[in-house]
Amino acid sequence: MKKNSKNNLSNSIKPFFDLNFFFLIITIILFGLLILTSASIDFASKNYDYPFYFTFRQIGHLAFSIFICYFFIYISSENLRKYNKIFFLFFLFFLVLVIVPGIGKTVNNSTRWISYGFLNIQPSEFFKLFYIVWLCAYLDTNKKILYMKKVFIIPIIVFSLSALILLLQPDFGSTAILFLITFIMLYIAKARILHLFAMLFCGTFGAIFLILISPERLSRLDFFEPCSRYLADGYHLCWSLMAIGSGGLFGKGLGASSTKLSYLSHPHTDFIFAILAEELGIFGVVFIIALFYLFLKKCFFIGDKSFRVGMIFQGYLSYAIGIFISMQAFLNMSVNLGIVPTKGLALPFFSYGGSNYLVSILSITIILRIYRDVYKKSLNSSLR
Repeated sequence: MKKNSKNNLSNSIKPFFDLNFFFLIITIILFGLLILTSASIDFASKNYDYPFYFTFRQIGHLAFSIFICYFFIYISSENLRKYNKIFFLFFLFFLVLVIVPGIGKTVNNSTRWISYGFLNIQPSEFFKLFYIVWLCAYLDTNKKILYMKKVFIIPIIVFSLSALILLLQPDFGSTAILFLITFIMLYIAKARILHLFAMLFCGTFGAIFLILISPERLSRLDFFEPCSRYLADGYHLCWSLMAIGSGGLFGKGLGASSTKLSYLSHPHTDFIFAILAEELGIFGVVFIIALFYLFLKKCFFIGDKSFRVGMIFQGYLSYAIGIFISMQAFLNMSVNLGIVPTKGLALPFFSYGGSNYLVSILSITIILRIYRDVYKKSLNSSLR
């Protein structure tokens, strides 16, 4: 009897969202809040006289994100495809506003925020998501003629213009992420290999040029021995590696990190993964990697279902969002581990911050909506 009632509940929920995917997201969000609380408690106590300052603000970000996404989920994936240019141009406008003197807010030599009262918005976070939406819609529209040079070049031109605006902030990390996603999605859409090689060559050459003309970026390439530059730009990575190394197999225990005690200046943002590794050890690291791997796998699964019922845009977008979130996560972990040069990238659902958090929840909402639309399409197809 209990088994039948459980099956009935599962069947009644199935048309609206994937239950396994829903619980996976809940696990990631709750785990993220737990780690954020542990990582930020000392910093918040010293700077704001309240140990749970960042935790409650992040919960506020979560509540606001759910409120916004409650309305956004009523936009069908087909309407998202139909109005993709409006969304793209809207956030491109805000991205341009950031570099207008007197409007953008500068923090640590970077102008990436628009501030109004207590609100601090980072338009580049929203732009990245809706650039992806535009790209997937374009690939869907031109999937049969993508082999043509004049069709292939359009995403390259749009990316280049977007990259120019991002680099003026400057935001080299977001530029690199958009390039990688553009390249991967063009590959998935079966663009010509020759064109992809040309794109990769130009992108690599462009990245090398941008690094060579910037002493700050050039200095970050020397990340193999950060502790030899302890008093310079190797400070944060040196402490990050020491934190991860001291965690061992089982970690020091939740809340027991010593590195967060004023050694890492912002343990609740870019280097939150190092605190996680120190407190929970290799088991904690494996657990978080597994969570993002399952997330990516689920997005690909929904994407494959979309392709099978002929919803190509939805399939591309499911793949792209899975890559978008997972790429940020694994790049953040790689920075903390010293595998790639140090760059300010948030760990989705874990790092403190409103804009990145809202965009992450918004990305999940789009995936849930795609699942619902694909389920309806597959049901209608089977009825015929």
